[in-house]
Amino acid sequence: MSWLGIWMRGLAMGAADAVPGVSGGTVAFLTGIYERWLAVLTAITPGLWAVFRREGVRGLWVHLDGGFVIPLVVGILMSLMTLAHWIKDWLDIFPERVWGFFLGLVFAMGIAMLSDLRALMRPKDWVWLVVGIITALVLGLQTPQSASPALWVWPFAGAMALSAMLLPGISGSFLLLLAGLYPALISAVSALDIKILALFIGGGAVGILMMAHFLKALLARYHIEALSFLTGVIFGALVRVWPWQGQGDDGSISLLIPTTDVLWIPLGLGVSGFVLASLALRLSARDGYMIQ
Repeated sequence: MSWLGIWMRGLAMGAADAVPGVSGGTVAFLTGIYERWLAVLTAITPGLWAVFRREGVRGLWVHLDGGFVIPLVVGILMSLMTLAHWIKDWLDIFPERVWGFFLGLVFAMGIAMLSDLRALMRPKDWVWLVVGIITALVLGLQTPQSASPALWVWPFAGAMALSAMLLPGISGSFLLLLAGLYPALISAVSALDIKILALFIGGGAVGILMMAHFLKALLARYHIEALSFLTGVIFGALVRVWPWQGQGDDGSISLLIPTTDVLWIPLGLGVSGFVLASLALRLSARDGYMIQ
């Protein structure tokens, strides 16, 4: 996998993580780098110091898969600083079209995951698939709250949001929105509130490393069950990217059946997203990067 390809995957992950309802973990699954990304995160342990003393910078580079993680992280950060703002603007101007495109992407991901898993799934794995769908539906249909958090809340908010980045179909931004913290975080980013951002990032770093270790252990011991659940989460997450939504006065979400005058453009973009994702998956499978 080339540096350019890895960097582009990072761009897509960063853009997805910034948008409530879309997950960077889904993009990692989509592009076949999920388990490699988990392996890098779980390699970050106190033992790194011993590796550095024994093998130097070159040893750290190999141990942390530097040729993979550097372009990926650069892509994620560049996207959060650039593409994410464009996507938010597009969501304000024509949300149905943006969500339509994301709907196609996520649906293609779910179909591909289910196709890969179906031959290996036992009856209990289908149960885990349904549990994943229900979990994502319950989360996706929750009503966002509003809050003015104290400083001590921000490390926990960071841990929640960044650890969710590793879960396909579950958006860290959306969890912040449900907790009422998303507007306050956006304001802190805009105002460059160093105190809040430092607390958020510090808590997030701890959270994402803990979640990575948990997911790696889970996949090692219950590989098919875990992938079945995560595939169900991806299908259930479609409720969050449904382009035609209504919102009540309390922020509650209702799913609408589109009329013909608002149907075709989002539907066309959804088909485009589906085709694009399917092509990306085919290329990933050809190069041997799909999850085994």
